[in-house]
Amino acid sequence: MDKLSQYTLYLHILVGGVALITGAIAIGTKKGKKWHRAAGRIYFWAMTLVFVTGIMVAYYQFNRFLFLIAFLSYYTVFTGVRFLKLKQLHKTQSPKWYDWMAGILNGLANLIFVCYGLYLFLINGLKGGTLLSLGFGMGGLFLTYTNVKPFIVKPTRANHWYTAHIGNMMGGYIATFTAFLSTMVSRYQFMNPYLAFALPALIGVPLLIYWTWREEQKYDEKRNLKPKNVTQ
Repeated sequence: MDKLSQYTLYLHILVGGVALITGAIAIGTKKGKKWHRAAGRIYFWAMTLVFVTGIMVAYYQFNRFLFLIAFLSYYTVFTGVRFLKLKQLHKTQSPKWYDWMAGILNGLANLIFVCYGLYLFLINGLKGGTLLSLGFGMGGLFLTYTNVKPFIVKPTRANHWYTAHIGNMMGGYIATFTAFLSTMVSRYQFMNPYLAFALPALIGVPLLIYWTWREEQKYDEKRNLKPKNVTQ
């Protein structure tokens, strides 16, 4: 490993640690308040550097899964921040060109991994690498669909931006924690590496789906309690 790639790896580890800490603070503090906003900003910029250095490290090490995680984690964080600026999509607001571009790039990256997973299936059958490629690739495609859909079909809920923001930021944190856990396992070998790669998503995604469902239920309950002549 030459000095450039080594320094890039050190920087990647450093900003990854910052992202893990500030992401946890943003998750644990009250939404919209000072600490949440400050931690969220640092988390976003740390994740930007995680993405850039992650792509470089993946190139140096020819690490396909790191490449996938870098794209998936940053797309969710970028989109999560963008939805704070897209609060009026349920009215007349339209997304920017870079909102479309981010979705297209993430969709293409995950489509490549689905195709790679199918290739591994034909060569090796249903082994760990095959399942990870197919699982994360299809998950990334579904995420792209979920985030791009409001650009095409106007959302019916005024709080669409809130669930999209929290859901994407949490998704980015899950992906970041996945990379951290996988790195620790590869170094110290305290559990199966494929399980380490899948475990954060197996735990976090169902919880995230449940949280989204509960928020939509609460929103619908509030609407039903309002007088009939009150419009959103």
